[in-house]
Amino acid sequence: MLRIFTGLALMVVLAACAEHRDHLSAHYLDQYAEADPHPAQFRECHGFSCAVPSRVVLRPADWRRVHAIFTPPAKDAATERRHIAAAVALMQRLVGAQTGTSAHQWTHKDMMILPNLGDPTQLDCIDEAVNTWTYMTMMERDGLFRFHHVAPLAFAGSPVDPNPRNAAVLEERGGTYYVIDPSLVDSGMVAPVLPLTAWLDSWPPELSRFDSAGLPRS
Repeated sequence: MLRIFTGLALMVVLAACAEHRDHLSAHYLDQYAEADPHPAQFRECHGFSCAVPSRVVLRPADWRRVHAIFTPPAKDAATERRHIAAAVALMQRLVGAQTGTSAHQWTHKDMMILPNLGDPTQLDCIDEAVNTWTYMTMMERDGLFRFHHVAPLAFAGSPVDPNPRNAAVLEERGGTYYVIDPSLVDSGMVAPVLPLTAWLDSWPPELSRFDSAGLPRS
């Protein structure tokens, strides 16, 4: 029952998002993200729908660890996506140590969120999407990306797809979109990279169909 009501509530919100042919929207970024985040201080969303935002400060040594993942620079887009996913996982670990959000309650059985019950340390898919966008935006603006741009968030959910969800998106130069969705794994683990079309197609996604860069397995 909770799943049904949660789905209906989120569908109402999704219906208010600006329509985009690829199911991309800046709706939650406009509400919760900082337009110009910096490693020295940025906002971390948690508590479900950014109910309890925290200020996070990374030391220069921490940000150098992020840089190290991209050294040497990737020679192709697939390798760069692997680097980005690894860097997002490192950021989750660094941030979680400050905010107490390291232990997540995501249920892997059905890829659904358990009731929050007022726990400010827990994250839903909106928190995860906004935070991942923030991490990747800081990386891109620091010159770490050669083959990608950070896109608006992806959203899905409809009367025929009763699994409302949100995720951060990379646009490969040339127009292919990929989702990096930490909601699909435990906190601090490297999240799967999926083509946006596969993420939109069904839930939970068939992770075994793709490699760590989101390329189809032969």
